[in-house]
Amino acid sequence: MRLSLQVILLFTIKERNQFADKVKWSERLMRAETRQGLELDDIRYLTERFWDFHFDLIAARDPTALIIATIHINLCIGTLCNFIKDRPDLSDLLERLLKFEICGEFMLTEVGHGLDARNLETTATLQPDGSFDLHTPTHAAAKAMPPTTPNAGIPRVAIVFARLKVNGDDHGVKPFLVWLCDADQMRRGITSRALPSRSGTNMKPLDHAITTFDHVRLSPNALLGPMSKPEDERGDFLRQIWRVSIGTLSLSITGISAIRVGTHIAALYSQRRTVAAPDGRGRVPIMSFSTQQRPILDGWTHGIVLDAYARWTVKEFMNPRCSQPMRHAFAAIFKATITRASRVLNDLSERCGWQGLFPYNQISELELNLQGSQIAEGDTLVLCIRLASELLGDKYTLPEPRDPSIVLAQRDRAGTELTFHDALVTAYDEVLPDLLKAVGESEVNDYVTAPIASEESWTIFVGELPSFEYPCDGAEGYQPEL
Repeated sequence: MRLSLQVILLFTIKERNQFADKVKWSERLMRAETRQGLELDDIRYLTERFWDFHFDLIAARDPTALIIATIHINLCIGTLCNFIKDRPDLSDLLERLLKFEICGEFMLTEVGHGLDARNLETTATLQPDGSFDLHTPTHAAAKAMPPTTPNAGIPRVAIVFARLKVNGDDHGVKPFLVWLCDADQMRRGITSRALPSRSGTNMKPLDHAITTFDHVRLSPNALLGPMSKPEDERGDFLRQIWRVSIGTLSLSITGISAIRVGTHIAALYSQRRTVAAPDGRGRVPIMSFSTQQRPILDGWTHGIVLDAYARWTVKEFMNPRCSQPMRHAFAAIFKATITRASRVLNDLSERCGWQGLFPYNQISELELNLQGSQIAEGDTLVLCIRLASELLGDKYTLPEPRDPSIVLAQRDRAGTELTFHDALVTAYDEVLPDLLKAVGESEVNDYVTAPIASEESWTIFVGELPSFEYPCDGAEGYQPEL
């Protein structure tokens, strides 16, 4: 699927100067993107058009709009599709989401629970009349990162994961549909604290936020799925968040566009930029130097090879005979590969000199946004740790190399690297106590301003963030029907 010329032209409009205007601009762009042909079945059944959406080079043109799209399309709409068979009442909401009349969010991660999201603290307590009381009991239970402010000028609805409490009993983590805000104000009982612009998104900011719920009354139909306590809580949780593994692969695929565009920019600049010739006669383009050529050639070849590898991975991922653990493995391996390959963007930025530092030249912006992608939909390192443990535990086996005689296949079978890493682990363990002691006693503490350095500084930081909340006090009354 190719986005229309109308959408491409939207990018040529002059950048807005105010934060809220920039946020609205990315939302309008995202609305245009989602109206280009993706239908409910494309998202539900992961058709070729769904995957083509992530291969499109336009992903590199506005990374902020891409983030909005991946949350809205894959995580929100994709999760809701799982319930449509038993919940025909969701049809109207899904139709409005497909038209982007409403922006969909996915709220799983909490300030105190990222990688261990299964232990989240947000509660949804069943009331005698069948409704639910949604509440943030501690600072650590605040939902982190999803954009929830009214700055976008569009209503927002979210799939909020909370721990269901029934008569004091814990029924596990369940998804709930929650209205966050209208086009101009928050819904009753919900507070959104806008975080400062993330590095790499200053020119196209996204209103990332920390969101809390103060005894928000949800109607009975806000619960998605059964109320019963699962026999296998871990398995049930993984089924609830199954679209995250799809995002692990689909969001990683967009990194190919970043590498291709960044390489293209560096190649064009390297041919235009000239310096005095070594013999003093005239000027020559910096592309004539091998130190300039090599990172550009690296980026160019990475773009070609990764595109082919991504399409092979999607094919294997979509194979009906592929088990869910194997799908996770394919996605994790591809994400780790794109993470390593994206390092070329730093080299490309450096080879553009001072010009490479500025986001208006795109390369540094693309690099910083890819850093965010490495954390989103599963931290790359943690995914690899899980992959390694499952392989060592013989839970599944990966496909054998097509040609076992090639150098890469032979290197993969060598044990030297494992021996080297064992030695490194021993060295790290021996030095760690010295590090912890040095951190506690270091004079560097006097120069640290990062809020995450202590619980006290973090609490102060959050309290001073721009806050959006319902204009009236109290949280009486249910949220409206969805």
